[in-house]
Amino acid sequence: MKPIKVLTAVAAAVLMALATVVAPPAKAFWNLGNYDLLTNRYNRASWYWFVARCNPVPATDCRYISAVPRLKFYNYYGGNAYLVNGQWTLKTEVSDGLQCAPGYAMPTHETYVWDDNTLAGTITSNYDVGCFNGPPGQQFWTFQLQRL
Repeated sequence: MKPIKVLTAVAAAVLMALATVVAPPAKAFWNLGNYDLLTNRYNRASWYWFVARCNPVPATDCRYISAVPRLKFYNYYGGNAYLVNGQWTLKTEVSDGLQCAPGYAMPTHETYVWDDNTLAGTITSNYDVGCFNGPPGQQFWTFQLQRL
């Protein structure tokens, strides 16, 4: 009976060591679900992000983001976010990213970059044409994602 117990203990120790070596980092599987996008960009609008696995092949370094506006007169945006060196990056087109006057907006090319651990980051917004046919430009904001 003793050889079976020793063999079982050795097998368990080997499996535990193997699991430690092959286990992914804790934050590599950024939780799927809904997140509040807290930003200093807007004072009268807000969005939440629906976070899902990328399709057609789910990967640990890719998440699909669907940004949903809380007010009906703002637009949806979304795309795939990718994890590289502990930073997530989402590049997307936002049809109403540059707010000019009430009811008047211009499209922007947005880049969201945030830390995998803190979920805090920056937004870089580029536009080809400014408000009222103005020059192209770039704006920056900060944001924090908070699990809903």
